[in-house]
Amino acid sequence: MAYSTGTIAKGCFGKVYKEKYNDTWAAIKKVPHHLISRKDLERECDVYNKASHPNIVKLLGNITLRDGKWVIPLEFIFGEDLETTIFKASKSKIQLTPANKGTIIIGMCEGLLHLHSRDIVHQDLKPENIMVEHNTNRAVIIDLGLAKFFKRGLNSAVDMGNEAYSAPEVLQRGSQRDQRSDVWAMGKIIAELCARVRLYTPSVCPDKIKETLRDQPYCHAVCRMVEPDPSLRASMGGVMSEIRRAGGGGVTNNNPPTQVTYLKPPSSHINDRNRSPSPINKSPSPINRSPSPLNRAASPFQRDLLPPNKSPSPLNWERHPRPEIKPLRPQAAQHFPPSPRRTEDKTKNQAVVPKGRADLTQDMVKLRLYQEAAKDLPCNLPTTGRVVVRRFEEKNGEVETWEQKEVVTRDGKIVKYDDIKFDSK
Repeated sequence: MAYSTGTIAKGCFGKVYKEKYNDTWAAIKKVPHHLISRKDLERECDVYNKASHPNIVKLLGNITLRDGKWVIPLEFIFGEDLETTIFKASKSKIQLTPANKGTIIIGMCEGLLHLHSRDIVHQDLKPENIMVEHNTNRAVIIDLGLAKFFKRGLNSAVDMGNEAYSAPEVLQRGSQRDQRSDVWAMGKIIAELCARVRLYTPSVCPDKIKETLRDQPYCHAVCRMVEPDPSLRASMGGVMSEIRRAGGGGVTNNNPPTQVTYLKPPSSHINDRNRSPSPINKSPSPINRSPSPLNRAASPFQRDLLPPNKSPSPLNWERHPRPEIKPLRPQAAQHFPPSPRRTEDKTKNQAVVPKGRADLTQDMVKLRLYQEAAKDLPCNLPTTGRVVVRRFEEKNGEVETWEQKEVVTRDGKIVKYDDIKFDSK
């Protein structure tokens, strides 16, 4: 079968050709040697070598000088650029079904997250610089010629990115591009892919995204990515879990996840030293508590209630059910000693304690529920109020574990109790 070897792309630094390279098809980038210095060429080579990832184009071999041009052999993607996919539907071979759209969005975000984890700023993200492979829909970030290393405020390349995908701080204040401006550009690209419309750059903001995407699953994440204030803008690590869940259909815009980017784990000494005494804590508890709240074993009340063969998944949020208490037989209840809580002075009880009732079974259910809800909280439950505890653990720029417990009380009664956990391990 014959393949054409014509020009497949043109840029400000040269042209890209489809040619054979070591018995495989490659995208050969040829740049006149006077347009790029050896230092910049070495930097570009370092970027490719450091950014090895399935969603980032690969450098296939050494860069050589031939006929007065630098020859850069790159991986050839058998597909089309995202510009064609979004805005040239008649030429595109990709159907933007929700599943295909999710594969593309997750792929290009994974690639950008990897670049940022290596302290690399792409600086020129736009639909033309993202390829989509036919048949697999794998998204590949290309053209790292302007990419730069950025660490501790220092960068190794000048700003020459595309203005159409430039963040507000770059356009208005002339700030140098960094990871946050990359996130803004990726947010705009995702919005255009979902809506298949070209967005006017100065108008892009959270309100515009809500108007454009409405109830689409990526709306909440994109709003965080295009926040005008870069200090409030989410990082790729902060939105990656939400992007993955949106791509898998696990989250709707009506109930967006908590912004885990800004959550801080509580001090480890709170539970042990600052917990005020309560009737529950005065006697040894049958519940074993491990030193680390993120690694503790499942509660005895929850362990037997989980569905069989249910494995933790980043797409599944486990909502732990309330403990199931088997009712006591009437004859057994007749000989059961009265609950000590019925005779306690209410003025001395600052925690929410189930009030005594004639029905001992209901009393025990409330006591068990109270024990479960108050476990590992940094304070006693108020008589009326709301207590929320959040914890998370991050590794390699990605949230691995995340927990949230919420207890709402009213007039000494627990009216709401949520215990939500997420584990990507």
